[in-house]
Amino acid sequence: MLPSLPLDITGPSAPYLLLVLGFLALLVVDLLIALIEGVTLTLLKWNPFRTCILVSLIMNLLSGIFIGILLILLQRSPMIWLPIAFVLSILVEGFVMTYFKRDTVRQNGLFVFLVNLASFVILILPAYYFGTRVR
Repeated sequence: MLPSLPLDITGPSAPYLLLVLGFLALLVVDLLIALIEGVTLTLLKWNPFRTCILVSLIMNLLSGIFIGILLILLQRSPMIWLPIAFVLSILVEGFVMTYFKRDTVRQNGLFVFLVNLASFVILILPAYYFGTRVR
């Protein structure tokens, strides 16, 4: 039986490894959010499923970059980070949706709010809650 050794991630390449792993984790989260938001847009009858998924993927990759930077800057204060990330996500994704469907700006604004609310309630808030819960 092997003794359990702690994982030692130190050395000159540790920051780069953590940066790459953090980027991959944010990419996976963005893909999950894009799926949730794409399905929500389809259920709201914004466009057909394929278009909704494509636009949702583009929206979330762009907003994920901004929110990832925001997370790095505000990681110690989640009570500030979550509302700012929600508003920033609505703004960035609203611009992207309006680019793809310009004739319904007011409807796009409502739908962006609803899909972000769905993704935050279904994925972000539970992940935050279970990730910070003391055992």
